[in-house]
Amino acid sequence: MTFTPTKEQERILAHSPQRHGVIFAGPGTGKSATMVALVEEYAAQDPPVRVRLLTFTRAATGELAKKVSEHPTLAAQRPSTIHSFAISVLLKNPGAADYPHPLRIADEWEYDELVRPTLAKQVGVGLRDIDHLMIEMEANWQSLEPYKHVKVTPEMRARFVGAWKEHRSIYGYTMLSELPDLLRRALGDHPDLSGGLDHQVLLVDEYQDLNVCDIELLQRLAERGCTVLAAGDDDQSIYSFRKAAPAGIRRFTNDYARSLEYPLSITQRCGKRIVQWARFVIEGDTTRPKGRSPLTPKPTAPEGDVALLAFADDEEEARGAAQLIKHLIDDEGHKPGDILVLMRGDRYGLFSKPFKKQLADLAIPTSDPDVVRRALAEDANRRRMAMLRLLTQPEDSLAWATILRLTQGVGETFVESIYQQARAARKRFGETLLAGQETGFPDSPKAARSRAAAAISAAQEWLAIIKVPRKTPDDGWGEWIVSLEPVDEVLPAFSDELAAIVVELDRVVEAGVDLSRFLNQIAPLGKDIAQAKQSGVRFMSMAGSKGLTVEGTIVIGCEQGLIPRPDQDLSEERRLLYVAMTRARRFLYCTWARRRRGPTARSGAPNVGDRRTVAPFLDQGPVETQDGDRFIAKRWP
Repeated sequence: MTFTPTKEQERILAHSPQRHGVIFAGPGTGKSATMVALVEEYAAQDPPVRVRLLTFTRAATGELAKKVSEHPTLAAQRPSTIHSFAISVLLKNPGAADYPHPLRIADEWEYDELVRPTLAKQVGVGLRDIDHLMIEMEANWQSLEPYKHVKVTPEMRARFVGAWKEHRSIYGYTMLSELPDLLRRALGDHPDLSGGLDHQVLLVDEYQDLNVCDIELLQRLAERGCTVLAAGDDDQSIYSFRKAAPAGIRRFTNDYARSLEYPLSITQRCGKRIVQWARFVIEGDTTRPKGRSPLTPKPTAPEGDVALLAFADDEEEARGAAQLIKHLIDDEGHKPGDILVLMRGDRYGLFSKPFKKQLADLAIPTSDPDVVRRALAEDANRRRMAMLRLLTQPEDSLAWATILRLTQGVGETFVESIYQQARAARKRFGETLLAGQETGFPDSPKAARSRAAAAISAAQEWLAIIKVPRKTPDDGWGEWIVSLEPVDEVLPAFSDELAAIVVELDRVVEAGVDLSRFLNQIAPLGKDIAQAKQSGVRFMSMAGSKGLTVEGTIVIGCEQGLIPRPDQDLSEERRLLYVAMTRARRFLYCTWARRRRGPTARSGAPNVGDRRTVAPFLDQGPVETQDGDRFIAKRWP
């Protein structure tokens, strides 16, 4: 599709690469297309301007990567997250930061199944305590300020700090969340740092999602002569859990001298009535700066169909929402994948399960938002991932721990014995395990020795015959990985759904990465690819919907006690609802239950069986509550 810039976008395309700048871009205003067009402008200059595209969110990275891939001249400009950028710079500057070498990021399964439980054992606390301790440590990295979790005692904290450093060293992993801080400190400690830092312009998307550490990292890069051009929307700042806040993008012009400010206010996505309703919600935020260009629909935008619908109870809300979806499909001609159902939260599927059941009764397909996470937790897929890891690093501790965990007859006692031997020798788990293999594991439980030895020998035999290409194969790493022939009980085949996602990763992963870094991207970028490919009605949290565009959105549970949550910041709760409301092009329905009696009645502010009222953010707005059943009967007679 040809990009025809608006007047606002033309101003941005004329931005000098020698000036800092910030783009305030509302939802659906063409931010990504504008950024790609700007990179094209810079690439066409003589000499070309060296640009690096960065973002925080994986979804934004995927969207930018897709747009960049449509421009062959920009093949080398594939975007990356700030975390990936930190990895690339740290790897090109050996010794600049303190982390276990080689750099190894634990993925979600490895953290949940290996790191978290074994660390809890070493600290002598429960899993929930480890969660609190990790939240505290990550908050310190992200905010650059001392943070103390209310449920962490001084004694617990002291034990954890020592145990974590030791555990991290023995298993040889680095946390994804610590990478920006590692690079920030490396830039401060080493003025001569140069590898991977030869860009003239850093084009940073979703700037409102950056925390204090991320922002200081960019400022240190700017001090080295790099121009920063940020793009984002303070009205969509919803990541306070990682210490991000709208103040970061709002103070950009103060942080960067002589910087320019650009608005992108004409949404190409939302219908006129959707924009009107969403603006009522966000403009009710008393902390929001005044004078910002308001979100405006394009002149040719559809009116948009909006409604605030009340149902008798939670069961009737689920039934009514299912009927809304059926009519959008049967009468309005939309595909199930064009419809989004959003909720404030969905722990244990409390909200989504009854809705999905109603849709199943109507033979309407739904999508699994956790398809990649679930696939990577399957034993066969997990074992293949571990073997691929060993191809990149034969002593990879987490990979060997995975193989032991998946080998029948090798229990936790055996694994713990190897850990303690590694601890005493001050060596890695993988190195200690392989040394034990040569001597018959004399200091480990007898019952598991033969089974562990057989599993290790079988893996080593396969590893010895596979040659890993030194550079990215012509067809990409995804194709190469999937093409490896399965070997019984050693290298199972990937499931079909995971294999398809791995192959498609070649399209969006940064050019020139090695196999290890490609493997790091399977979980995060694979999730975004799977989400885009799924064809059923999608259920997700409001926060998870950011970056998506659909024909119709149904926001459920829009009542006092659920929106806003009683223990959360009111301004961020408004922004969450604003994000949810601005996903849709044509249809936006917000539903609420006059009473709740099931499990959802205990969510938010518990209120079982009593009367409820509509969410205060929607009260007295341009769309008044009406009975849901009557609306459906009248709208689709």
